[in-house]
Amino acid sequence: MKDVSEHARAHSQALLEHAYQRYCGLRLIEQRPGFCQCRLRVTEAVDNLSHTLHGGVIYSMLDVVSMLATLPLLGPDEYALTNSFNSMMMSATPLGAEVLFEASVLRSGRNLIFTQSQAWKIAEDGQRTQIASAQLSKFRMRVDWQDGAARKG
Repeated sequence: MKDVSEHARAHSQALLEHAYQRYCGLRLIEQRPGFCQCRLRVTEAVDNLSHTLHGGVIYSMLDVVSMLATLPLLGPDEYALTNSFNSMMMSATPLGAEVLFEASVLRSGRNLIFTQSQAWKIAEDGQRTQIASAQLSKFRMRVDWQDGAARKG
C-alpha cells in the first residue's frame, strides 16, 4: 500500500475494520490506486440455508472492494457514495470455500467514478471460477471532515 496516501489508508482501514466487514471475515490482499483485491472464507456466519455464500454478502463485498479501489484516487477533502449497482450472480459457493473479490476503477471523472467488481471461487489447486460480477458508479463528494458535512462536488 505504499502508493496509497495516508488519507486513503486511514479510510481504507476504517472500512476494513467496520464491524460488518470483520464479521464477514474480509481480508485485504492488495490495494493500489484504481485496484483492490480481498478474500474471505465462506463460514456459517455468511452462508444461507443451502450452506452457500449468502447473496447479500456477495453484493456488499463487491461494493466494499469497489470502494477500496476508489479511495486511493480521492483527495483528502473527498469521499464517494455508490449511486448505481448492477450485478450478476453466476454460481453458488459452498461452505468452507475461499472467495477472491477484485475491483478496478474503469473511469474516474470529475463527478462520477465507474468501477467493475468481480468475485471468484478459489479451488484448492488455485483455479478460479467466477461467481459474480458488478458494475458500480459512485458520486464523488466533497467533505469537510471537520464538521462532517458532505456536498456533491
